[in-house]
Amino acid sequence: MRVLHLVKTATGATWAYRQIKVLVAQGAEVAVCLPAGKMAELYKADGIQVYEFTFSINPVKMLVQLARFRTIIRDFRPDIVHSHFIVTTLFARLYRFLGSLRVPLVFQVPGPLHLEHSFFRNADLKTANRNDYWIGTCHWTSKQYVTYGKPGNHVFMSFYGTDMSFVKKHPPGKLRAELGFGADDFVVAMVAYMYKPKKYIGQKRGIKGHEDFFEGVAKCLREHSGIKIVVIGGAWEGAQEYEKQLEQMGKELCGAAIHFLGSRPDVPELYADIDLVVHPSYSENLGGAAESLLLEVPTIATNVGGFPDVVLHGETGLLVNPGAPDEIAEAVNYAFGHREEMKQMARAGRQRLLSLLDVNNTGKEVYDIYNRILKTTPENVQVYQKAV
Repeated sequence: MRVLHLVKTATGATWAYRQIKVLVAQGAEVAVCLPAGKMAELYKADGIQVYEFTFSINPVKMLVQLARFRTIIRDFRPDIVHSHFIVTTLFARLYRFLGSLRVPLVFQVPGPLHLEHSFFRNADLKTANRNDYWIGTCHWTSKQYVTYGKPGNHVFMSFYGTDMSFVKKHPPGKLRAELGFGADDFVVAMVAYMYKPKKYIGQKRGIKGHEDFFEGVAKCLREHSGIKIVVIGGAWEGAQEYEKQLEQMGKELCGAAIHFLGSRPDVPELYADIDLVVHPSYSENLGGAAESLLLEVPTIATNVGGFPDVVLHGETGLLVNPGAPDEIAEAVNYAFGHREEMKQMARAGRQRLLSLLDVNNTGKEVYDIYNRILKTTPENVQVYQKAV
């Protein structure tokens, strides 16, 4: 089985890299198209064939890249093309329309955002044909494709997994010592990059919900003086001005109780001193909720996308509605007054996710999906509705 993976970035998408390593271990012959950079070198170091390739939306550059892509297809001769982004998926479909690509095209959907906006959703749905398959990486995404009329035997579900050997709890003390917090301070954190609002899709606030977080925890500070607020994660790709706006807003609402740490490479170590983490996103796959629960940190998240797959309300954490600072405040106040209960939920979340998100399991699921796709008779293809 020869599988060509399409990845648009050489600086991220480590989830695809982890999965591809498992696919190779399962016996798949894999090549990866992605730009030159850090991730390309990692693939090469693991003996995985790399075609350095930039997926361009510039019309002139795109013509050149389509010709280059034809060379790659003819050289590697894949049985399946596996795309990890909407941009790479649309590129492959354009090539299919102009060229000769008759093998199955699998789009493993990294998040629900494009399905939440009609232009991008229609671009995905209306350019597909009978050789297209989708792997949702949360249940919400997979169900949407069936809702929009895609055949159940073309829609699958498999989380992007993580390498559990790197998931370990760290001893507390580092963050509290750095910020001068006392042992009795209740540390509430938000861990996310700052993405400036995209006005062309109607966003008025950042997609990660920082503004809602500030407004919510500010209400809690009026009732509980022992709360300390920590924001980890800086500007993402040119959002420095937006980062400054958020810092100003946070300080105006929360005063000296709030601390901005920017982007940090030691987040797992910092989590050891965090009593509660809030993920107030407007759109998300599993996001940071998977990380916080794997590290056994009490978690609040919005009821969007894949969050409910890992944050089971009242069992592994608390869910609130997106865009609802009052609900964030209520949930934080509850957590403040029910600390042991929240810790028990976090422990339950960790135990659940250790198996659910193990990349050795999820990678094997994808390999099995390949085999089902290549065996095209209905009895060999698991209908999504039955799978969940």
